[in-house]
Amino acid sequence: MSTGTIAYIVVVVVVCGFFAALYLLWHAHERGEPGEGEMDHKAVVERLLRPNWKFYERHLQRPAPKALRELFADTRLVTSCNLQVTKNDGISAFNPLDEDSLIPADLLAFDIVPFATSDRDVPIFLRPGKDELDKVYIAYHDNPDRGPVVLADSVAAMLESLRRQSAVRDLPGRLA
Repeated sequence: MSTGTIAYIVVVVVVCGFFAALYLLWHAHERGEPGEGEMDHKAVVERLLRPNWKFYERHLQRPAPKALRELFADTRLVTSCNLQVTKNDGISAFNPLDEDSLIPADLLAFDIVPFATSDRDVPIFLRPGKDELDKVYIAYHDNPDRGPVVLADSVAAMLESLRRQSAVRDLPGRLA
């Protein structure tokens, strides 16, 4: 082989090696340490699995429904995503029950602590008040004049429906 051909092969190998090394470094960096989003995700899951019942009951002005406590005690179910509640509405994810989840009274006439977010990215919650029933409400952003709408007659009825779904098939997605 001529010197020119050898030099050409060496240059091609060095350039290809350089780009391969850059790609491998970039790929290793992307897979390496958890990014901020992943760390935030883990923090949310930890908060989700440790509800602040004292705060939540103070917010509700009554004891938390037994069915809601059962839901948050069911790690598999409460870390599930994309669950169907009604024909038109589902739960994209459950929310932590703590002070950081409190939504001040701008969307509605009262503060809410949503225990879930719908597949339309709207809060799912219980109305606060001593005399309120344990009906599950949803508040649509696109029509605030409409006010909150009953999503389920009770947390117990919603939980029963969610459990039936999970018994029929594997849960569709998980946060954890």
